Amino acid sequence: MPCIEGERERNYERARFLVADLDKYEGPQFIVLPELFAIGFRHSDYENKEDGVPPETIDFLEELAKEKESYVVTTDIEPHNGMYYNTLLMASPDERIIGAYRKMHPFQAEKDVFKGGKKLAVFNLKDIRVGVQICYDLRFPEVSRQLSSYGAELIIIPAAWPDPRGHHWDTLLQARAIENQVYVAACNRVLMGFDGKTYFGHSQLVDSWGLRLTRINSEERIVVEKGDTVMMDSIRKEVTCWEDRSQEGYDRVTIFNE
Repeated sequence: MPCIEGERERNYERARFLVADLDKYEGPQFIVLPELFAIGFRHSDYENKEDGVPPETIDFLEELAKEKESYVVTTDIEPHNGMYYNTLLMASPDERIIGAYRKMHPFQAEKDVFKGGKKLAVFNLKDIRVGVQICYDLRFPEVSRQLSSYGAELIIIPAAWPDPRGHHWDTLLQARAIENQVYVAACNRVLMGFDGKTYFGHSQLVDSWGLRLTRINSEERIVVEKGDTVMMDSIRKEVTCWEDRSQEGYDRVTIFNE
């Protein structure tokens, strides 16, 4: 979906409209919305109120999760000591926020406004273990590797990733799935932002073999796909990357000087 900068209520309503018919898909387990979908990146729209994610977003996520009987994932600003975190929230079907993750890697000029988080996050849910990251975090393979080492079977990535870096987005998503043998579900914003940046979409689910299960798209739409983490065991037996790791060797480096 696109984001109308600073127009929270309009963005909430647009998201509600887009997911209105999800029930016909036999009920999704996860609903993922783009990074900062409700407020955008125009910093003049931010209000440095009391610490914490705006309560209206928390209410929206909790209500939507309950209504759709799904986990709902997105990010919003979190004021803190004169700056902000870009904070991911996961709302559960029982109408509560079960955890949060602060974006670890603000991108370039974002560092003037956003602080980077210092902890990764893995969610132990009823049927699956889920790791999360946000947009630019995707460029750091250490993040997904660490999430996978803690047992993540699915990595969810809300993003606002603009042109001309669509090839990077598509390639990195597949790489993270292949190298960690996990599912990757990524949701990206579409259309133009206030600063002239164009967001190309390409929201997608990539399976643990690295196959993209959704078609490439750049329009506003719902992307629905189903994965089966049972296949991960067979893939890891066929290509034994995890059991063939040599952690002792990775921690040692010999430097040769000419």
